[in-house]
Amino acid sequence: MIFFKNIGLTVLLVSLFSGCVSTQDRIESLLQTSAATVIKNDYKNIAQQLIVFKDKLDKRNPKSYDKELAPLMYTQINELENKINLKYGSNEIGSYKEYLQIAFSKTDIQNRDDYLILGMYKLMYDAYDIQDGHRVSAFSYNEEKLQRLFHNLQILKWKIKTAKDLKEEYLFLTWQNNWQIELEKRVRKGEKPTFEELQNLEYIKNNKESLFSSSNTSFEVILTQMIQHVKNSLETLGVEPVDMGIEAIKSVFIFL
Repeated sequence: MIFFKNIGLTVLLVSLFSGCVSTQDRIESLLQTSAATVIKNDYKNIAQQLIVFKDKLDKRNPKSYDKELAPLMYTQINELENKINLKYGSNEIGSYKEYLQIAFSKTDIQNRDDYLILGMYKLMYDAYDIQDGHRVSAFSYNEEKLQRLFHNLQILKWKIKTAKDLKEEYLFLTWQNNWQIELEKRVRKGEKPTFEELQNLEYIKNNKESLFSSSNTSFEVILTQMIQHVKNSLETLGVEPVDMGIEAIKSVFIFL
């Protein structure tokens, strides 16, 4: 009888420590409630979407990020670690609010993309209390922090699309076509381009874009997906998330 019990135990251990899923994930999935597993999957998905967002943002704004730091940032986000802290001036900063305020400063900011991405990551990391590690129950998550994340992501979605610097130039190029950026610069100088002059804009003239090219919505799509994952986490906790109205979003100057 003892022999057969030992065989059963061996089979169980082998099943736990085999397969394509990592040992740690297998053990945790057995210990977690289904709700806690859902929430963990939500923040893992948000982290992966942030990686995609960073890649797209850096390609669209190639002079706005530190190319040497990028691989480390990708690794940290992918592995859900939080060991990178940038400096602003001579001071090292840590909180997501500081990162986001710097990212949206109207003054000239070197490597602005990095402040934005780390601010978004630290916001998510704090909201889900990822530093606390494995959660057995979903009820150990902080509803207030997740609500704040839900609202801040809505604010970020608006600000990334619309925020400009002191020269009235966009802080982050995302949805805009290149010909629109060139046209806007000319208009700010007081020019009133004719239709013929529009056709001579660099990206139109070289057939890289057309006046009828649709805007790039992929950045907004990724942010919307992030927001949906947070909404799913809140609903899993039994909380009904409340969307912020556009006027409320426009009136926010300091992140929540």
